[in-house]
Amino acid sequence: MTMPQVNIVESHQHETANEAVILDKVSKTYQMGEVKVNALENVSLELPKGEFIVILGPSGSGKTTLLNLLGGMDSPSQGEIYINGSSVGHLNTTALTRHRREHIGFIFQFFNLIPSLTAEENIAFAADLVKNPRDTQDVLRRVGLEDRADHFPSQLSGGEQQRVAIARALVTDPPLILADEPTGSLDYETGKLILKVLRKIVSGEGKTVVLVTHNAAIAQMADRVVRLRSGKVQEIKQNPVPLPPDELEW
Repeated sequence: MTMPQVNIVESHQHETANEAVILDKVSKTYQMGEVKVNALENVSLELPKGEFIVILGPSGSGKTTLLNLLGGMDSPSQGEIYINGSSVGHLNTTALTRHRREHIGFIFQFFNLIPSLTAEENIAFAADLVKNPRDTQDVLRRVGLEDRADHFPSQLSGGEQQRVAIARALVTDPPLILADEPTGSLDYETGKLILKVLRKIVSGEGKTVVLVTHNAAIAQMADRVVRLRSGKVQEIKQNPVPLPPDELEW
């Protein structure tokens, strides 16, 4: 599917009434010794606000590179990235850090919780990074863990740890949630539980969730599916009726 081209603008603002993310002819090249690796090549993409978006592709397709660019953990070699109307592709280090703290919530495959802190303390640690965080108890209730607030990660199951990680992502109240294989280290039933929580974030709070995975079955619950191959967008598909997470099978 061919996406319409997005005009490059000179200012740091872009008129995007409905788009959470715009990639405008974005490429990312890594120098590996004498070899150049094109991780992403001339990608143009528009992702609307308030959708559950799944990025699919095999290993080496550019999924992780795309996620890193959206999250401000890397910058494009060419092109521009807009998050909620603001240009973020070529910010300096200080501005990128502020962008990550205020506008992005991260959920990782292996949770990345601080083992010496309780569930609530892990969330409070993230809350301290922004001016107007949400209440830690409120986000714990949102993910169904209010009774596990004083438990350390070692006292929690994998699914509970991932729900703490989701609460940590929510506490800064970011408009965009980036999830990197969030069910990859979980069993089938626990994985579906995590996907239900993520789906509620979209439907209940109007946030945009971008989930990167190699598990094609998860695409059935997405509002929009982007398939990558060899650093290029292969297909963009909308699901008119996304499947409830409970009905997923893999």
